[in-house]
Amino acid sequence: MPLFTVTMRSGRTAEEKDVISAAIHDASVSAGYPADDYFQRFISLEEVDLRVSPLYPDLQKPRSEHVLMIEALLSSGTQEERKRLLLSAIVTRLQAAGTDPNDVMVFFGEIDRASSSFGGGRPALPVDLRP
Repeated sequence: MPLFTVTMRSGRTAEEKDVISAAIHDASVSAGYPADDYFQRFISLEEVDLRVSPLYPDLQKPRSEHVLMIEALLSSGTQEERKRLLLSAIVTRLQAAGTDPNDVMVFFGEIDRASSSFGGGRPALPVDLRP
């Protein structure tokens, strides 16, 4: 189910967003989510509207202007191991696509499937995850 929200500074091209999108989706599939479970949104903010501590909590070099804040909304009860696998896959694939791991922030949130719908007025159904 992951719903990914990627917040970044404005100025990124459609091609750059496509590369980021593909990396995140590939990471999701590699973590066991179905390939057709594909929900992402991109929010671009002006520099004055996206304020990020450059070194928090203990980075060795400052984040760049290409920082990505990625929120992954998952089904409640998602195992910690799956979250770690997804986190690692996101960072690895984004790095391969040209994003410095230092610029990748990931935050997980959880929602009960009964509190969501993917359309048609039907509650969200369980997702079959691969191990």
